[in-house]
Amino acid sequence: MYSRILSKIALPDDDEVTVKRKMILVPFFFVPILVGGAGMLIVVSIAAQAGSMLCLLTNLAALVYLFAMKDSPDWLIEIVGYMDLLAIILIDLNAMGAMLPRMWPMAVLVVDVFLVCRIRSRSSIVVVTTLCLWLFITSLELSTRFGLLDIGDGDFNGDHEMRYNATCTCDSMPCERSVSSVGITFVIMVAIFLLDYYFTRGFAVEVLAEKRKLELGVLAARD
Repeated sequence: MYSRILSKIALPDDDEVTVKRKMILVPFFFVPILVGGAGMLIVVSIAAQAGSMLCLLTNLAALVYLFAMKDSPDWLIEIVGYMDLLAIILIDLNAMGAMLPRMWPMAVLVVDVFLVCRIRSRSSIVVVTTLCLWLFITSLELSTRFGLLDIGDGDFNGDHEMRYNATCTCDSMPCERSVSSVGITFVIMVAIFLLDYYFTRGFAVEVLAEKRKLELGVLAARD
């Protein structure tokens, strides 16, 4: 299976790093297509539908480009990463309003791919900053209920009223939470995300440094 996919996306003059980069991108593009397709079939809110469609179309176009052109330029990865981040935010908005599992952790994959594929650091910082800002806004909404959840309210199977009644006792659900509870949760979420960014970035830098040392050793041996 690996060799069959490799033959479809690799060029004869591709080095080992380029081949590995392309193999990383195949699941990075393919999995969101499945998620987006499933989301369009089972969700009902406009926000989640828009996110699912964006996720499906963007990654499908990128996967077709990868197999057709056998190329993985930085601009393609950046566009897909940004569109996936927007889709994740839209789906996460629906999930939070319907009291379903949050989707924001999926953005970690976008950052990791940016770092491993050595996309310019500014792009990774944009994703990290955007997600931290999103977590802050949603945490603020959970503690003040200023109306954001009313936009994304929806459900995957139509039973959110039953779930609300079982878990909430307020009129506007999900119920408002205390500032201290939301603040602690926000700090934990951001800390986990930033730690992942720090360690993945360190790993990517070390791999790049080893690659450069190897290349210099080969050049020195030739001389």
